[in-house]
Amino acid sequence: MRKALLIGCMISLSGLLHAQTVIDEIIASVAGQIITKYDLEYAIQSYKYQSGIYNLEDEEELRCRILEQLIFQKLLIDQAKLDSIEISEEQITQRIESSIRMQVARAGSIKRLEEAYGKSISEIKKDARQVVRDDYMVNQMQQSLTAGINVTYQDVREYYQQIPEDSLPTLPVEYEIAVITKVPTVSEIEKEALKERLTGYRNRILKGENFSTFARLYSEDPGSAAKGGELGFVNRGELYPEFEQVAFDLKPGEISPIVETKAGLHIIRMIERRGDQANVAHILLKPKPSIDSMVRTQKHLDSVARLVRNGGWSFDSAARAFSDDPNKISGGTLINPYTASSTWSEEQLDQTALYTIRKLKEGECSDAVPFVTEEGNQAYRLIFIRKIHPEHVINLTDDYEKVKNAALEAQKQKALVKWATRKVRLTHVEINPKYHNCDLSENLGIQF
Repeated sequence: MRKALLIGCMISLSGLLHAQTVIDEIIASVAGQIITKYDLEYAIQSYKYQSGIYNLEDEEELRCRILEQLIFQKLLIDQAKLDSIEISEEQITQRIESSIRMQVARAGSIKRLEEAYGKSISEIKKDARQVVRDDYMVNQMQQSLTAGINVTYQDVREYYQQIPEDSLPTLPVEYEIAVITKVPTVSEIEKEALKERLTGYRNRILKGENFSTFARLYSEDPGSAAKGGELGFVNRGELYPEFEQVAFDLKPGEISPIVETKAGLHIIRMIERRGDQANVAHILLKPKPSIDSMVRTQKHLDSVARLVRNGGWSFDSAARAFSDDPNKISGGTLINPYTASSTWSEEQLDQTALYTIRKLKEGECSDAVPFVTEEGNQAYRLIFIRKIHPEHVINLTDDYEKVKNAALEAQKQKALVKWATRKVRLTHVEINPKYHNCDLSENLGIQF
């Protein structure tokens, strides 16, 4: 476990969910970058959450290994700064949005995710920016330091053969799936009715009624409604472009006209502006499809499913012809954002999808299944099982790519450990005496 932890990615955004408040103290300093007790506890909770392992026989050993990882990450960040590696605000926003989409899918809805965090989506995103920035710099440095490292077929065989037979891992069942997605249309009548309502709120606010009161009573943004619609300070690039373009042009106290984004219809109030940061409040109304539109969409997808089952269309062709999903050009293949592959383990699927998938065999297509898009809108999709990989002990025949990746990571690991021991000798590192019981010599070469 020691070296495997060393080159792990920075603690992911999902770790914020289980971070616990602790009394802070500095436990290490690396090239002027501090590691606090909160950082360590946060990382430990995140590791447990991601691994699903909450009760460990040797908690102190884990604590030392994660401290080692945090020191290593600070070394990488220091080197990234020396090498002038930078990440734009737009890149940070894109990475946060991608992580939020994955977590919303796992939680089932934006509201459930916000309830789990005890924060609004805007607050979650704001808190994650430094984590994502550091994560990017760590990953870029790791890629730079391991560029050019490859493994041959013989390397892969030798790596596999040195694993004791009774230690070979059992891989869980995995699925390769594809989807056809349809979002029910919202009538212009519904949109116009909402615009009329929102215009009414705006007019009353302009005449002196309280914006916050209207937001608490009527806004459909669960994260900000209870706070009078206030989002808190946000940077440029963190919001929908249409929203941001209007918001940053407002003067303090000014109320915007109606703005339409993927989330719905908004009116925005500027609270305070600080350069490229702004604290704004908004009232959101979401246009909703009628019951007739929902029924038509469901029936339409069920008819597509029948065409696929009867052999009139291949699923790939039907996806390209009928799906609203951007991945339709690949025949609707659903890419796993956790692994960037087309395979999904059961724990990586949302519960609604998993319930449907478990009832299907290879080559079968589901009926229309309701789900919620990342914007919180109701939609339907067909789920098609391309392939089921049953649970099995890993082997070179069926899992060559997985073994190859593991062998490659082992080679990269050696290179990174070698780099870290050199970097430590050139870097000012201080460790709180309370943690001198940790053996940091094997991977970092730190002696007490």
